[in-house]
Amino acid sequence: MPPRLITLGCSLAGAVGLLALSPAAAQAVSQVKPALSISTPANSYTYGSKVGLTVTLADTAADRVVSVYAKPAGQPRKLVATGKVNAKGKLFDTYRITRTTTFTAVLARGTSAATAATAASRTVTAAALVADTITGNYKTAKIDGQTYRVFRSSGTLILHASVAPGKKGECLEPETEQFDAGAGWEADTKYGCDTLNSASQDSAPFSLAQALGDRYRIRADYVRSAKDTANLSAKGPWLYFEVVK
Repeated sequence: MPPRLITLGCSLAGAVGLLALSPAAAQAVSQVKPALSISTPANSYTYGSKVGLTVTLADTAADRVVSVYAKPAGQPRKLVATGKVNAKGKLFDTYRITRTTTFTAVLARGTSAATAATAASRTVTAAALVADTITGNYKTAKIDGQTYRVFRSSGTLILHASVAPGKKGECLEPETEQFDAGAGWEADTKYGCDTLNSASQDSAPFSLAQALGDRYRIRADYVRSAKDTANLSAKGPWLYFEVVK
């Protein structure tokens, strides 16, 4: 693709005992489902984060064995943990999330007829992971404690980016900001989307001819498509550069 141009600017109460329970109703009462719940500290996580799953079971069925399953978007459900759970709750801290996942805690039917099988679920989302870097500079320099890559105005900056999990054919949009001594970082040009290749990567060249004498920062933004139910949009880390003659 031709190089882009970086420029300057910017809810009953009844009569108890009046009615007798039918055998079926009595059986239903004996099959009371114990209160089971599963929770996580957050609703959304970054790619690769460890998720703490707290499973709690009411005292009516204390110390029963609970199995925890994970169902990542687009993937089969799998068993991730098993353990005894009580009313104080048990933390299962063994799952690393890479995409939107539904966790289900399942209490198997106990040896007592008073314990019926039950389950509880919790769905959390996960952002994609964007890694980026730039090449084409001839040296680096420290400015206000920040490391900048220094480019010649006659050179070309190339923004290299990769997204995980694989996002072939989806949008990768470069983003730049220009430094203003009086106002700080200000949004720069909108560049539109590049299409991630089969390796979920992109390399975007930028001409620096009109950026002479200024400081910038650049990053790669993954913009998920409407069909992508696996991951949220995400941004790569800022990369700082300066353009000199």
